[in-house]
Amino acid sequence: MFKKFAVCLSSILLLISAAAQPIFAHTVSPVNPNAQATTKAVMNWLAHLPNRSENRVMSGAFGGYSHDTFSMTEENRIKNATGQSPAIYGCDYARGWLETSNIADTIDYSCNSSLISYWKSGGLPQVSLHLANPAFQSGNFKTQISNSQYRNILNSSTAEGKRLDDMLSRIADGLSQLKNQGITVLFRPLHEMNGEWFWWGLTGYNQKDSERISLYKQLYTKIYHYMTDTRGLDNLLWVYAPDANRDFKTDFYPGSSYVDIVGLDAYFSDAYAISGYDELVSLNKPFAFTEVGPSVTNGSLDYASFINAIRQKYPKTTYFLTWDEQWSPAANKGASSLYNNSWTLNKGEMWNGDSLTPITE
Repeated sequence: MFKKFAVCLSSILLLISAAAQPIFAHTVSPVNPNAQATTKAVMNWLAHLPNRSENRVMSGAFGGYSHDTFSMTEENRIKNATGQSPAIYGCDYARGWLETSNIADTIDYSCNSSLISYWKSGGLPQVSLHLANPAFQSGNFKTQISNSQYRNILNSSTAEGKRLDDMLSRIADGLSQLKNQGITVLFRPLHEMNGEWFWWGLTGYNQKDSERISLYKQLYTKIYHYMTDTRGLDNLLWVYAPDANRDFKTDFYPGSSYVDIVGLDAYFSDAYAISGYDELVSLNKPFAFTEVGPSVTNGSLDYASFINAIRQKYPKTTYFLTWDEQWSPAANKGASSLYNNSWTLNKGEMWNGDSLTPITE
């Protein structure tokens, strides 16, 4: 039954996408040429959002780590504060600091049931990964490693490489469940690589390491080819997300053949002073604020200024995804202004569970 639903849905979405093309002559396709029809339609729809006059920036929120903190609490908090639910809802499959005897056990995708329900009710899932460090048996996601250790992780014949492969296999199992339901996923691996806090990134504050950057690109493309070619995951939109508060935002870019959406993870006090928008937009991919929140968690950030800054300074933004708990709009100011702005698209306004809203809306 699910397969029949997915085929029917794909046909509907393709017809809608094709009908809108006379207005916007070019079609924007995912980097995976074999992407599902649904995923192709979502990509094209998202890429054309900046052409709208209103309803052009999808809202998003993080729901937690699948292993132990994921829930629909954040959606409910935002709905209570604003009357709206996020268009995008995020889950993290990787609890990278979890100490276990088997590193693959740091991967959990039990949030899938909620993501499936969210998709069917008019939302779009996002999956991110705070990967455990394969240089160790488990955990240590913030433990810095040398470039030689990095090379071992890339080599599937080493103990480190086998640990990485075990995690990737478990992640792909989770993503396959969503694929089998015909669900498109915003997939954000290896984020904030230009920072010095994750094992896959730099080892010093704003200290450029050309070898490290090359190793990162090899890791990213390894993950891409495994998910795409080996596991046949044709439902993913690939998101590249450096940190706004560090340099070298585009140095790690693996290439236009591997990225669908570029964005910034930005924690800020002044929404008008976020660094990197022009740099990321220059890559000629749809742009998003892939993770956002206040730099100081005292409830003082006014999220109304964030959507106003998007309108005035970052107009090519296609979506934003706010973090949960004390970083949430519900724990700060201006949540209603953010979610009820005329530029903001919320759950059910992207699509109704059966068909996308017209590109030209």
